[in-house]
Amino acid sequence: MMKSFKPKFEFNPPKGGGKSIKIIPLGGVGDVTKNMYAYEYGDDIIIIDCGVSFPDTEMRGVDLVIPDINYLKDKKNKVKAILITHGHDDHYGALPYIWPELNVPIYSQKLTCGLIGRKFEEHRLDKKAIHELKITDTLTLGVFKVSFYQVSHSVPDSTGIVLETPVGTIIHQSDFKIDWTPVNGQKTDVGRVAELGNKGVLLMAIDCLGSNKPGYTVSEKKIEPNFAKIEEETQGKLIITLITSNITRIQQALNVAVKSGRKVALVGRSIENNFQVARELGYLNVPPGIVIAQEEVKRFAPEKLMILISGAFGQPGSALSRVASGEHKFIQLVKNDTVIVSADPMPAAEEAQSVLIDSLSRFGCKIYYSASDPGLHVSGHAASEELKLMINLAKPKYLLPIGGGFKHIRAFSRMCQDLGYKENEVITLTEVQPIELSQDKYKILPPIPSQNIYVDGLGVGDVGSIVLRDREHMSEEGVVVVVVPIDPKEGKFSGEPDIISRGFVFGDDANDLLDAGKEIVKSLFNDHHEGRMDMRYIRNEIENHLQRFFYEETKRRPLILTVVFEV
Repeated sequence: MMKSFKPKFEFNPPKGGGKSIKIIPLGGVGDVTKNMYAYEYGDDIIIIDCGVSFPDTEMRGVDLVIPDINYLKDKKNKVKAILITHGHDDHYGALPYIWPELNVPIYSQKLTCGLIGRKFEEHRLDKKAIHELKITDTLTLGVFKVSFYQVSHSVPDSTGIVLETPVGTIIHQSDFKIDWTPVNGQKTDVGRVAELGNKGVLLMAIDCLGSNKPGYTVSEKKIEPNFAKIEEETQGKLIITLITSNITRIQQALNVAVKSGRKVALVGRSIENNFQVARELGYLNVPPGIVIAQEEVKRFAPEKLMILISGAFGQPGSALSRVASGEHKFIQLVKNDTVIVSADPMPAAEEAQSVLIDSLSRFGCKIYYSASDPGLHVSGHAASEELKLMINLAKPKYLLPIGGGFKHIRAFSRMCQDLGYKENEVITLTEVQPIELSQDKYKILPPIPSQNIYVDGLGVGDVGSIVLRDREHMSEEGVVVVVVPIDPKEGKFSGEPDIISRGFVFGDDANDLLDAGKEIVKSLFNDHHEGRMDMRYIRNEIENHLQRFFYEETKRRPLILTVVFEV
């Protein structure tokens, strides 16, 4: 277990570096996910959040997308710490891949530290870098004096972060909402925000995802009665899938299970891990004997079972996707079962979740999801009236919308203008552009080089746009492998060439087409004069001639891979 860290409270004076601070959005520009922001003053840099994004349908074979930290590569000695606002993957999930390059302290609240620690264990990283803070603690990191305040969100221990800098006070308010009846009792500390506003706030970076939604976000407490109503109508297993870090929603599902006498099985690594961390740290009330192993499911009558399962977004290989395809070892769907999808997908996951729901529907069981039953999911993000309240309390000179797409940024800017802000007092970015901020003005600097960094299996950054293009090409047009054995000294075949097709052609005409391709390969060698052959040249010739031939015959362009080996 990580020990609580007691920080120092002294505030260091500025160490040079001019009279402006740089804010560098290393991730999250026009993106709901992959949040990562660097604040730089002179010789000091602090980072807030370090999140992942999830691949869209065009990123074939990619597991995760993480921020590009090239900007920090020659500034590692300046980075003082990484601060994490809350325990969602799009805010801390990239730490196992990025932290080893920076090797600096990580600070956050109790539950978030527990979740980070579990990821570090999986990646065999040293947890000594993770420091647990209380909400009242203050840190001094170079010229930055850092403090925190509590906010409501869909995971406990979510925070706003306050930076006292040489140019003024900055509030970094990531994901939040104003929920006066939160399940976990953690309300947004509007009093602290008002206090900061009375003292003067230079800039507020604030979650803008709900800026295009009128009114207020519904309380999380509204979910449990809807779960209970569906449970009463369910004759078989009740299967609930949700965002696995939504601990308060897991608690509401547990409450329903207790009242109805159902046993609860946790299915999927992420929900098992998050459940265990939250239970150990006291964030879940779990009566003894209610949780069973997934291997025990068949011992109980279906009407006595609740399954909490990961994979709400239809992620390939997730527990729920395997259930939907009928391939899960312990969980099988039947007509009397009910599935609740209690999570709205992120933009990149909308299609995958739709396919998932369609696949689940094949079994004839009842499916409830938020598009058809709005009461099964409430957002963790502030709607427009909550955003207006926070802005009016903080009264910042400048505003920086974060954590939303470009449509949310534009909606936020229009909303702020309705509050009396001028258009140029809302800083809107379209690329990874540093902001240079002083007490009385700001300047948006030229974009810095940045690209998506892909995590593919155990590799980080070794998959680029060319590899993804080839994967897309293969998925659409197929692949043809040409195997050519040659005698390099004689410049002749030492056997028959072979052509193997995968996903390109099949049926009665396939053999004739591939045989014709073999003849083309042979003709290239027949035209070659005696003597040693240039292997690179012969590969190019084979691929170019076959590409033209296959396109003329099929109007398709398979990816052609040529293997020439010397015998």
